[in-house]
Amino acid sequence: MPGPRSYTGEDCVELHLAGSPVLIAEVAAQMCAACGPSLRPALPGEFTARACQNGRIDLAQAEGVLMLIHGEDAREVARGASWLAGGLSAAVERVRSLAQDALALVEAGLDFEAGDTGEVSESLWRDPLAAAHAEAIALVAAMPRAIAGGEALLLGRSNAGKSSLCNALAQREAALVDAVSGTTRDVLRVELAPGVAVWDAPGDLEASVDVDRAALALRNRLAGRASSAVVVVDSMDIPAQLAATLPCLCVVWTKRDLRGDPTDGDRERLRQVAPFTEGSPQFVVSAATDEGLPALRAFLAERSRRGAADPGGPQRHAAKLALSALERAVAAQQAELASQDLQEALAALGQIDGQHGVEDLLDRIYRRFCMGK
Repeated sequence: MPGPRSYTGEDCVELHLAGSPVLIAEVAAQMCAACGPSLRPALPGEFTARACQNGRIDLAQAEGVLMLIHGEDAREVARGASWLAGGLSAAVERVRSLAQDALALVEAGLDFEAGDTGEVSESLWRDPLAAAHAEAIALVAAMPRAIAGGEALLLGRSNAGKSSLCNALAQREAALVDAVSGTTRDVLRVELAPGVAVWDAPGDLEASVDVDRAALALRNRLAGRASSAVVVVDSMDIPAQLAATLPCLCVVWTKRDLRGDPTDGDRERLRQVAPFTEGSPQFVVSAATDEGLPALRAFLAERSRRGAADPGGPQRHAAKLALSALERAVAAQQAELASQDLQEALAALGQIDGQHGVEDLLDRIYRRFCMGK
């Protein structure tokens, strides 16, 4: 496929082989041996990075490729296809164009004193600014939600079975287990598989002494290293209240060998005391018999991978920064302040499609890709 109309914009050759991993590995090894150091496996995201660097796509379209790779349903795939086709870039351009119009009028007005021939009325730049703000609100609303995943904090009441669950998932004695409530006072990171980890931590107690409160404070401080929460519940001891600052990855009902399956009433009580768990996947497991644990391990591994990639994450963050800056510009009482806020909004928009500060983003964008693509 001769450039510049190939995926990367460069001359490309594709080999279509049978799907045997052994065959593919052997062909790749022989090619590398024959060509020497001039041939090597592609780095994660390298093909898409080259496409972006060669002007075939922008950063927003590159993120669309990642969304297509990780799409799990028709809606996610459709969003990825739309971004790859330039849908997000077009939406960003609408906000940028209006913000640039507002900024041009603001800065033109700053060059003249009141009453001068070139004076620019404030209403002239307020109108495109309001339109840019409205478009930015729609842009943020259309962004994909953050995917709960990555490393997970085991959250729940003391003696709900968190440490036993941790050991059963890891298939080794990684955490201390005791029938006495409050045994766990340390925060322990346990790796279940390469790149998959959970944090065992102290549970909430109805009445706690100073050392318990210190352990909970440590848990809350170190929880920032986790990106989601696994809510662990004993159906016979549902807490009166449960709060979390992390998104809920899933709910795990423990001690199935002793309690059986949770009832609809149990699930409703949990929903009332912990509404942040609503809609999250639920698993019923037994650390003693291994019931439900294979499915939970597979789920955690998959979500760890997807959470690390977080398709659309950098664009979502940049869009929120742009919206925040535009909100400040709308509220600004002085043109000078509005000008600064508009410039910040434009810089944030540039992070979405690569029109500003692209070099600083490349590593963070492409390292989340699979090998090659």
